[in-house]
Parts: sequence; C-alpha cells; structure tokens
Amino acid sequence: MSSLRLPRLLSDGVVLQRRKSIHIWGWDTEGTTVTARLEKDEASSVTNSEGRFDMYLPARESGGPYELVVSDDKGNTVTVKDVMLGLVWLCSGQSNMELPIARCKDQYPEVVKNDVNNRIRTFKITEETCYSGELEEHHTGCWTEVNHETIMNFSSLGYFFAKHLQQLTGQTVGIINASLGGSRIFGWMGREMLEGYDDLLAEADKYADKDFYEGQIKKNIENGDGWRNSLYKADEGIKNNWQDEDIDDTDWNSFTVPGFFKGTELDGFIGSVWFRKKFDLPKELAGKAARLFMGTMVDSDIIFVNGQKVGETGYQYPPRKYDIPGGLTREKDNVMVIRLTVETGIGRFTPGKELKIFNDSASVDLSGEYKYKIAARSQQIEPTDFVNWKPTGLFNAMTAPCKNFPIDGVVWYQGESNVELPQYDYADLTERMVNGYRKLWNDENLPFIGVQLPNFVIDQLPKTDDWGEFRLIQNKILDLPMTGLVVTLGLGEDNDLHPTKKEPIGERLALWAAHMKYGYGAEYREPVVENVRRVSEDDESFLEVTFSHCGELKISDEGKGTELADFYIEYQDGKCEKAEAALIDEKVFVKIEEKSEKLILKWCCENTYHGGLIVNETGIPLAPFRIEVSE
Repeated sequence: MSSLRLPRLLSDGVVLQRRKSIHIWGWDTEGTTVTARLEKDEASSVTNSEGRFDMYLPARESGGPYELVVSDDKGNTVTVKDVMLGLVWLCSGQSNMELPIARCKDQYPEVVKNDVNNRIRTFKITEETCYSGELEEHHTGCWTEVNHETIMNFSSLGYFFAKHLQQLTGQTVGIINASLGGSRIFGWMGREMLEGYDDLLAEADKYADKDFYEGQIKKNIENGDGWRNSLYKADEGIKNNWQDEDIDDTDWNSFTVPGFFKGTELDGFIGSVWFRKKFDLPKELAGKAARLFMGTMVDSDIIFVNGQKVGETGYQYPPRKYDIPGGLTREKDNVMVIRLTVETGIGRFTPGKELKIFNDSASVDLSGEYKYKIAARSQQIEPTDFVNWKPTGLFNAMTAPCKNFPIDGVVWYQGESNVELPQYDYADLTERMVNGYRKLWNDENLPFIGVQLPNFVIDQLPKTDDWGEFRLIQNKILDLPMTGLVVTLGLGEDNDLHPTKKEPIGERLALWAAHMKYGYGAEYREPVVENVRRVSEDDESFLEVTFSHCGELKISDEGKGTELADFYIEYQDGKCEKAEAALIDEKVFVKIEEKSEKLILKWCCENTYHGGLIVNETGIPLAPFRIEVSE
C-alpha cells in the first residue's frame, strides 16, 4: 500500500485559486522526494521527520480541466483529475449558511429542476470539533459539482453566491463550506484570536478532556432518550390509538390553528398533546397524490392522515412538508391527527405559515378549529449540552486545516446564536476573527464579507433578544479595511429563523466580492448615510439626511406598505418617539422638535421593520443606523 497521501482538499474536482501560488502538500515516508506536476509546471520537496511535504507551483490564470500528478521516488503516484483554476471562497457560519437547497426547494423549483453547472463546486466539511489543538487534515469532505443529484445538498447561500459571482466574472467558482447550525462566533476562532477571553479558553480546555467530552454526549443521549421514552410510555394517545379515524373526540377541547399556546389552557404545557381535524376535499384532490404543508411547530410532531402516518419531524425549525400518497384520502370526512410534543412550555403552531393540502389542481386550507386532548404531562426536558458549539472546536477541526489552501475571501453568516450572549463583545470578536483569518492565510487584505441578520420576531420567548441592536453592532465590521456587509432587511421571515429567500443574499454577497476583488464598477451596495443636518421650513424643524450610493433612491414595499414607519428620534430627556419622514429628491426629511439641542436619529433599530424600506437601484435597503445629531 502506497504511503503517499494528499489532503482531502487536493482531490478530484478541486478548484484551485487562480493568480496565487499553488500549494501542494501531503504526507509520505520520512526523507522521500515528492514531485508535483500540473501541465508543464513542476516542483519537488523532501518529506520532513514527520513525513510532511510542502511545495508550490507557479500561480496560473483560470482554466482547466487539468490533471495534477504527484509522485514520489519510490514509484508511487497520486493523480488528481478534473482540476480547475478559478475563484475559491470560504463560506462559514451557522444554520443560515448551512441551510441546504433541499430546505429551499419550494422557493426555487426551477433551480432544482434546471441548474447543472460543472464550474460551480463545493467542498462540504462535515460537523467536527477538536479542543486539544488544530487538526492538520480534514476527516471529511470531497469536491462536488452542481448537478441534479448533488444540488439538494449544496448550501443554498453558498450556491447562490457562487452562481452570481460566476455570472459577474465568468470564472469557475469553488466554495469551501464550513458551517454548523447553532454555532457561536467563538467556535470558529482559534486560541490566539480569543486571547484575553479567559472564560472561553477555560471552557475550551474543559472540553479538551476526552472523557468529559464523551461523558457530556452520553448524558445528552440518555437525558433526551429517557425523557422521550418516558413520555411515550405515559402517552394515552399511543396506548389508545388516537391516530385512528373513528376515535370519539366529542369531549376534546378546541384550539385555533395556527396559534400560540400562551394565553390558552395549554399555556406552559409540557408533554404530548394530540390534535384532530376533519376536512373534505374536492374531487381534484380526493384520492390523489398530494402534499401537506403544516408550517412549523414547537417542538416535534407526528402527523397521521386517515389513520396512516405521513410524516414526522424531531425538532421545531424545519417546515412540515409531507407527501400524501395516492389512494389515502377521499372527498368527505378525512381526519388529520397531530401528536405534538412540547419540551419547554412554549408550544405553538406558527402563525403566518401556509397550512394546506394541495396538488397541481386544487388546494384546501387546513387552518381553523382543531380538537385537542392532553395525552401526557412531563417535567421540562433537561437542556442539551451542545458540545460542538464551544470555543475553538470548530475552528480547530474544520477551518484551520484549510489554511494551506489559498482562497480569495471569506463569506460569514452568523450571529443568531450570539444575540443571546450580549456579555461577549461581538464587534471585538469579529475584528479578532477577521485579523486572525488574514493571519492564517497570510493575506492582510483577504476580503471578509458578512451577512447582517434579517428581520425576525417569533422565537423571542421567554425573553426578547435585541436583533435591532445586534445589527448595529454588525455594522462595525465596515470600520475594518477590505470588509463588506450585506443588508438583509426584507429578506427575512418574521415567523421563521431560517428564511428561504437565499438568492438575493447570495447575489448581494457576489456584488460585494466582485467590487472588492474583480473590478466590478457598477453599484454593489445599499444606500449609505453621508450627512445629517438640521433644517427649518415654515416654522418647522427637520433632519435632512443625504446619502451616497443613492442612484434611483425610492421606497420599496417589502410586504408592509410604503410608509416610512421606522424612523425614531431619541431626545435628550430620554424620550423616544416615532418620527414623520418623507423621501424627497434622494433626501430624507425627518420632522423633529426644534427645542432639542442633542438628539439621536434611529432607523430600523427594532427586531423587524414596520413599513417601507429605502432602496437604491440594486434593490438593497438602507442599513439600520443610530446617529447622534448636535446643534
């Protein structure tokens, strides 16, 4: 068996970064001479005492496909096929970066059906942590091109970023996807970047203990399985087959779906509760294959139609989208039964979601009155210790092994899990990450483009996290050189942590990247406040707001009308009032009280917006801001 081995990043289908020296590394027996050849370019290296070799081939322009041939002086050869030279970006963050096309397929059916592109490729690194130090090599990952079999697993955001970047540049694009739902920023940072955050480093040290780490995983499994199994055994619905059609539900209570449990008899309920609804279908649907959309629920569900299980989901976030087989339904008196498990006392059927059974010919709304009955009560489930969210772990195992692989920039979509941790200075952590990644890749101008959190409201219980304030903190990334920030107000869903409109975000990321790296000369970003000054007219006082990047400035209706309803004035006496505002000739005029010497002008500083958004020719809205104005 050959001892010559290359890292997973240097495997079939790889996209190498154009215009940067091509780093070839790997492992072989100590003292072995290894040679790499790409077309006519060739380099050699001798392995060190640990069997590692490193060499560099000259930088090249875009092109391919090529073969990279690596051989040693013992006659062993590794050939990497289908090598392309193009643009390589690291895409990292939490769930909204990780979210695959499969979760957005109903938003983009034509993409799923039609997009095939062997010049867009991704290297997806599977979730892994290491708290004892940086790994030298990934344990997972391979290069995959876009086709009908693979596209569903692509990061939605990563794919749309690559697609639009390719449209703007004409280049092959490679995406390295290092992301994990729920992760915090410090999980993606190395020890050096976190110097001074002693509590975070102490936590990393704690989880570096293998016995402790594995013990926490075991405890998570035992707690979760034990809670669910006990609930299942106590569940009267399970014991008495409440999923059956002919169950007598005359003594069951009523509940309006969708809706929150809060404020009802189910307020604070923990355990399992069963819901039933009878419905009729038109002949276009009855007995036909169909789809069932039931939005999102808190927490887990099993759904039956006419006594047959049609789907289940184990946690709150995925939308319930289940297939109804042909022959299951009928025109009259169909029965849907939902077993809903509530873990923390804040159950709901999420308002604002489509609840329906449908096919191409007909659709029937399933909102309205449901019957329900409690099947079992329980104590709150023990909190899960998410062992892979701790400081340094994801960086060490997923990001650090990429450092030998030249890239053109970093795209970063994260923050949802840091909103609830205000004790950690996110602006400082972001700056440390940007500088740390630039040091890691030995490129002080490495572009770093963030995604600002979108509008979002619903999962703010039992406490209210301040997403509006967090967006203002995210703005500070633009104080650093060679950084960008994509504004996403209007692209979120107030009732969903995982909005599916990912293509506009990918396009906006591509505009920033094309501007920063590839000579794109057209507009690439949102309107930017240039100046705020006091003006008076007819005994009334206003703040006049002027902008740069203001071509074709207008008010856009993003589902909430065109009134400028999100300007607020905070006065010296602490009073904060909604302010009248108007857009006139590419300027905004905000009415104020003349007597106030100092005041603060705020725009879109709450968790969501309430009226029209100010956009320029790109359709990108004005970012949230908070500006102090003196006399």
